Amino acid sequence: MLYEGIKETENTRIEKDDETKAEIEMLYSFDVVLFEHTILKGDKYTISICYFNPLKIYDIVIEDYINSCLISYESKNELDEEYKTFFNLIKNEEITDKNNNKYKCMSHSVEYTL
Repeated sequence: MLYEGIKETENTRIEKDDETKAEIEMLYSFDVVLFEHTILKGDKYTISICYFNPLKIYDIVIEDYINSCLISYESKNELDEEYKTFFNLIKNEEITDKNNNKYKCMSHSVEYTL
């Protein structure tokens, strides 16, 4: 519903993959991306990395899903090399970290506003 003087916007989410990478780069160039979110799952841990574009900040959450507990939470302006690698995975890609833990990317989505 539109109200006088207020423009209604719609947020849209897309999954990042080889076919949508160029589209996502274009969305960033138009500065319409709200956030980008990657979720990785390993044998014991999940890693969630969310980039909140308006504040240019990354939130990193590591959880032990077997024991249902938070391992760590960090907010950073920049990712280190390992987290950059994790963040750039697309759905179903797999990776082994420096400690030999294997992770699978469960989701990599981008939400933007029109």
